Amino acid sequence: MHRLTPILALALLCACGGTISTSTSTPPSPSPPSNNCTSTGSFSPTWALPQPASNPIPTIQSATVSGDTLKMTFVSGTPIFQVTVQSNAHFSQNPSGKPVNLAGTAGVRILLSGFRGFRPNYIGPTTLTSSGPLLLQVAELGDFAGYVNWGVGLSAPACANVTTSGSTLTFHFIKAPSH
Repeated sequence: MHRLTPILALALLCACGGTISTSTSTPPSPSPPSNNCTSTGSFSPTWALPQPASNPIPTIQSATVSGDTLKMTFVSGTPIFQVTVQSNAHFSQNPSGKPVNLAGTAGVRILLSGFRGFRPNYIGPTTLTSSGPLLLQVAELGDFAGYVNWGVGLSAPACANVTTSGSTLTFHFIKAPSH
């Protein structure tokens, strides 16, 4: 206790010994909504653990496209995801390796994880088309061993800004930032 008192006194003196600025500054203005690319995301707290194979409800309720946006809605919460940009719209199906060529000259692969294996996790349309201008075509590439893969065909190099709301992941495709 005798050693602790001088240490606390020294910490208090150091904290109080700073200089005070008298210049006025304008507070930072609120930033506009982010148009940054998203490469990964963790599962939401409400993400349901994989259900037993006897559960007939697929985990992905719907996948829809509109303009440059892909929206996926899940039974409960949102899964872990990874977005990988690629220089073409050529993909391979998992686990067969069969080639899948989507419309466009560039692409993005979306890997969703944390699903149940040995049972389909999505039973809707496996290929979706859009009028873009960036997003042209989306296809489910595989549903295997707890992972669901999607390929996205794009008209130009782009990346995804991903937002989460409830049980929905929204992938909005934007032109890739120039470096």
